[in-house]
Amino acid sequence: MSDPQEMEQRILVLEELVSHQEHLLRELNRTIFELRGELDRLELGYRRQQERIESLTDARTRDDAPANDPPPHY
Repeated sequence: MSDPQEMEQRILVLEELVSHQEHLLRELNRTIFELRGELDRLELGYRRQQERIESLTDARTRDDAPANDPPPHY
């Protein structure tokens, strides 16, 4: 078995590693939270643009409809 100083040193190293892992985990969680918010904003913007494109397409289709009809003498 190892002597007490070696065991204490190993425990200190493990505690340090755990501390670093906890810090990294907090940072990753914060980053994920921020990215989720950014993704939500981008999705909202995308939906708004899609709706705008659809409304412009519908308006153009309505405006073009008389031009597609044959003249009255047909």
